[in-house]
Amino acid sequence: MPARRLVALLILAALAVVAGAAPATAADRWPRGFLWGTAASGFQTEAGGRPSNADRRSDWWAFANDPGLIGEGVVSGDRVARGPGFWSQWRGDLDRARDRLGSNAIRLGIEWSRIFPRSTATLDLGERIDSGDLRRLDRVADQRAVRHYRTVLAGARRRGLKVMLTLNHFTLPLWVHDPLAVRRAFAGRAPDDPVPEGLRRGGWLDPGTADEFATFAAYVAARLGRHVDLWATLNEPLVQASQGYVSIPGVTGVKAPGVLSYPAAIHVVEQLALGNAAAYDAIHRQRPGARVGLVTNLLDWRPDDPSRPLDVAGAAHADQVFNRLFLDAAVRGVYDTNGNGATDPGERRPALRGKADFLGVNHYSPARAQGLGAPLTASIPLFDFSPHQIFAGHGSPMGLPCPTTCTDFGWEIDPQGLRHVLAEAAEYGRPLYVTENGIDDEEDDQRPGFLSSYVAAMHQAIDDGIDVRGYFHWSLVDNFEWAEGFRAHFGLYAFDPATLRRTARPSVRAFRRIARGS
Repeated sequence: MPARRLVALLILAALAVVAGAAPATAADRWPRGFLWGTAASGFQTEAGGRPSNADRRSDWWAFANDPGLIGEGVVSGDRVARGPGFWSQWRGDLDRARDRLGSNAIRLGIEWSRIFPRSTATLDLGERIDSGDLRRLDRVADQRAVRHYRTVLAGARRRGLKVMLTLNHFTLPLWVHDPLAVRRAFAGRAPDDPVPEGLRRGGWLDPGTADEFATFAAYVAARLGRHVDLWATLNEPLVQASQGYVSIPGVTGVKAPGVLSYPAAIHVVEQLALGNAAAYDAIHRQRPGARVGLVTNLLDWRPDDPSRPLDVAGAAHADQVFNRLFLDAAVRGVYDTNGNGATDPGERRPALRGKADFLGVNHYSPARAQGLGAPLTASIPLFDFSPHQIFAGHGSPMGLPCPTTCTDFGWEIDPQGLRHVLAEAAEYGRPLYVTENGIDDEEDDQRPGFLSSYVAAMHQAIDDGIDVRGYFHWSLVDNFEWAEGFRAHFGLYAFDPATLRRTARPSVRAFRRIARGS
């Protein structure tokens, strides 16, 4: 056995013992109806195989394939079209989820740009989408895509898999967002300069995007909702805002459009909160009994040096900015417009309040904050810390050396971080699902211990009285990991881009033992 693999197994075995992983695999210790599944997004998995499987009308298709961004190293240059091909391979993947993994649920994504490749903004629609509006939208929608998604969702349900459907997982139609044009508009501007005026196809910078997103949500709920058990409006809105608009390649991670503008980031968070509220209401109007939530990425923020007061304060501020800012808006109706951590006049927004029936928690690693003693920007007074989440790895090839034990991506491993963030999310008084948790591990030497120890930590949270109702592992199959391309390997299955053949990693058996309790 290679030395690296032996060391990794020993370390992860120790973590599993500390976390009490072994008892957590017993099926009778989990709440009745607990969901076990995997998570994926549409854009990251659908392309591959036939050229027609790719979605070329997505902003991320333009962003990931742009020669200039590839040359600058902003994106990997990996070809999205060499993906796992879920668009054509969905039957086999759903069979694997049920039969090989023992799943009883699956989290899938639907691509707005596939349903509406052309704009809906010019249609004369009512404030509330009615049957006449739906017929108008039928004429604009790509009915082949509608039928395809209906078949996939119905296929999941026939296999006994409860479906959580994510409506927005970072991507937007090109008619909503032209990331290259947005980048050009911000070129030459300082990080605190005002947002450029007159942006066309500005994505979440455009106040009209929330309304168009609500139209999309209403249409999907009306036409596909009978096959959906749980709805997620947005995936990781703070990641979209921070990596999209406070974007430093190699340091922060990159999401489209990949610009550096603090005022833009603050504005985008507000527009995402408005979009969440509008989509939540739109789904409930079409499906009054629907369970509609949102998915947020929560980091377990820790002071870089616990004995240093500036670091302690920095960790608290990082938690407020990255973990609580959006949840405060979506659940409590409080949006911190000026980023100062206080509720000032005009920041209570009743229209945003209570727009989540459950919360999805994505968690991969802890993070460290080093206090600076002064804010990096006047636009966000709480941003007085230097964040450190990614160390040397696929996520940051030039990053600092890992200070403890890290994944191939460069994220630290500490299962108790999941327990901590579940406790934090529980403060918002909603049922919780772990909607993403996983590890970049091509050799699969860390994943079995990672999986058992993090599941054990989740069980500890349930023992603490936290209402956790499901766990979705990221992911079923290796996929396109945004700016990092195919360098990262999060899948329980690998795939061959030439044939789309899946190859099970040993962790498939580990997941099945946990899900089935066998």
